[in-house]
Amino acid sequence: MKVLVMKNDFLIEGPSLKPINEKAKMLIIFFHGWGSNGDDLIQLAPLFAEHFPSAYFLSPNGPEECPQNPFGGKQWFGLDFNNDGSIDRTKMPEKVALAAEHAKKYIGYWQNKLSLSNNETILVGFSQGSMLSLEIGTKNLFSGLLCYSGSFIKKDRPLTKNHRIMLIHGETDEVIPVASMQNAQLALNNLGAKVEIHISKNLGHSIDGEGINKGIEFIKKCNSYR
Repeated sequence: MKVLVMKNDFLIEGPSLKPINEKAKMLIIFFHGWGSNGDDLIQLAPLFAEHFPSAYFLSPNGPEECPQNPFGGKQWFGLDFNNDGSIDRTKMPEKVALAAEHAKKYIGYWQNKLSLSNNETILVGFSQGSMLSLEIGTKNLFSGLLCYSGSFIKKDRPLTKNHRIMLIHGETDEVIPVASMQNAQLALNNLGAKVEIHISKNLGHSIDGEGINKGIEFIKKCNSYR
């Protein structure tokens, strides 16, 4: 399914997993990391589906080609680099905000198609996808936000305890240090959100079995509030 959400014919599309023999009662959307694509995180869907058989899973591709990974790599927004190879974060807030506007249209399309609401929608992100999920999910109230190996870019809006957020990070993450998660937790708590965290021991920029299990437990708790 191709969904036109941007000017100049940019499309957001990607793999999905439907519920078996029943109507979708919840929507779980995976947002991949920079340079990856929807085929990556959709691999989590069968594991989650064992616990949420009525969930409809989507794993869209970022709308932009990733120049640093031209072989199928996508991005939600481009990165700027300094001369020393480090990331220049100056324009990142406005870039993630623009990407969130387009992704929200994609979410709305599928919610309308499945007759589901934000209260029945979970956003799951990895790395850049977590930044995107937090941008969308702190401007709008969803059932829950499950964020792996990411950071919180825009810290300028009041939240409530009804913003249920789980941050999961690898202890030895070399791409986005675990301190980014700890800073995000502090900022989100200060804004009023309800935040849980988990640090996976001896894990780099990845998701392990323990992190998957913690994520499943979190979604179950989110469902209990509905």
